[in-house]
Amino acid sequence: MPTTVPAHPAIDAAMSTAASLLGMEVVFLGGLTEDTFTFEKVHATATWPGVEVGASASLTDTFCQRLLGGAPTSTADAALDPAYADAPIREKLGITSYVGVPVRDPSGNVVATLCGIDRASVPVDEQTITVLTRLAAVISAHLGPMAAEGVVIRRSPQGGWQVGDAETTGDLTSAMVLADLLAEDLTPGGRPARGDGELDEVGRLRLSVSQLEHALAARVVVEQAIGVLTERQHSSPRDAFERLRKVARSRGRKVHDLAREVVMSSTDPAVPLPPELAGRR
Repeated sequence: MPTTVPAHPAIDAAMSTAASLLGMEVVFLGGLTEDTFTFEKVHATATWPGVEVGASASLTDTFCQRLLGGAPTSTADAALDPAYADAPIREKLGITSYVGVPVRDPSGNVVATLCGIDRASVPVDEQTITVLTRLAAVISAHLGPMAAEGVVIRRSPQGGWQVGDAETTGDLTSAMVLADLLAEDLTPGGRPARGDGELDEVGRLRLSVSQLEHALAARVVVEQAIGVLTERQHSSPRDAFERLRKVARSRGRKVHDLAREVVMSSTDPAVPLPPELAGRR
């Protein structure tokens, strides 16, 4: 059966973050079976016939099948790339640029791909691919059994958070926080302007690095706040993060600004907090 992508703010944040970093016309989640590919979730900044949720194709016709078979992670000229030139979907959809990373289930099986496509040439650097891979881990945390009630997020020996007993899951709460902070800092679907106002590759990289550095710095405070709320309200780290984000959104606040106040309240009870974040549930 094809992968079903649930509705979840973390997945939306991961998708909008990927769209902002890639600057491509379409970012999508492709669901995979042994024989078929399906557009499960699509974030588009332009109308593209044939690229919509529910549209399917034979897996052997797709770029994703070649990616999973060992083809390069990205191409900015598919027609001249020997790994992708003969893919039937290239000519059918008019794809020039492609980037993709696998999305895995808790057992490590590839069940989907997180990808970007464009009808123009859009190079993708290694740093962006690294972030895209991290965002795929965020999505992985919300697919299949991992989205079920009762899944435990626990502190790992390395100091990060793990889901259940999976050793390869990584710092998923940290990845969720990063995706959310990047979604706040970046304009969703921020395709670089063409023409005189276009940033060159160095300019785009500097902008991305600046945004990432801000998000990484803010993440430290958010994770500290998650620790405070976990102890204060006897909740899981994931629940604490979701509550912090929900309260921030409902009050029009930045998550990291509210997180800073939560951390301050741990040593100064006089710091005012919204009722949802003060005391036990």
